[in-house]
Amino acid sequence: MVKITIFFIIFFSAILQLAVLSNVFFWGLGPNILLLLIIFWTTQAGFEKALVKNITAGLVLDLATFCAVGMNIASFALVAFFIGFISKRFLVIARNWRIFVLTITIIFSTLANSLFLNALFLIADYFGKTAIGNAPTSLFSFMLFKEIGLNILFFPLVYFIMKRIESLSFLATRAKIN
Repeated sequence: MVKITIFFIIFFSAILQLAVLSNVFFWGLGPNILLLLIIFWTTQAGFEKALVKNITAGLVLDLATFCAVGMNIASFALVAFFIGFISKRFLVIARNWRIFVLTITIIFSTLANSLFLNALFLIADYFGKTAIGNAPTSLFSFMLFKEIGLNILFFPLVYFIMKRIESLSFLATRAKIN
C-alpha cells in the first residue's frame, strides 16, 4: 500500500509540476516538485533507501515530458547521490544550521540537475539522438535563478505535506499491527 501511495504522490506531483504550476507562474517555469521530493526523501532516508523512489520519479518525468527514458532518471540519481553525501556530512552534525544547509542543498541540487540534464542532452545530441522533452534551462540564466527561488519557496510546503503523509502512513501501519 505504501508503494502505491508513493507512486501516486510522484504521479500527481509530476502533473502538478508540468500542467498546473508551469502555467501559473510566468515564463512557463514553475518549481521542480519532483526534485524537491527527491531532496526530501534522500535527506530523510539516505541515498540507498530513497533510490527506488528517485528512479520512479525520474521515469515518470521522462514519460511525462516525452524525454528519452533515462535522462531524468540519471540526473535524479546523480543529484540524490550528491544530496546523500551532503546529508550524511552536514545535516546530522549541524542541527542549528539545518535550514541553511537545506537551502544550500536546494540551490546546488537545482544547479546540478540542470548541469546533468544539459550534459545528457549534449551527449544524446552528439550521438544523433534528439531528445524530444523539455530542454533544460541554460546554466546561469535568469530562468535557472527563478527556478532556484521557486524551489526554495516551495520546499517547506513539500516538506510539511510529506511529513504529514508519512505520519499518516505510520499510523495506518501501526493500527494494522495492533
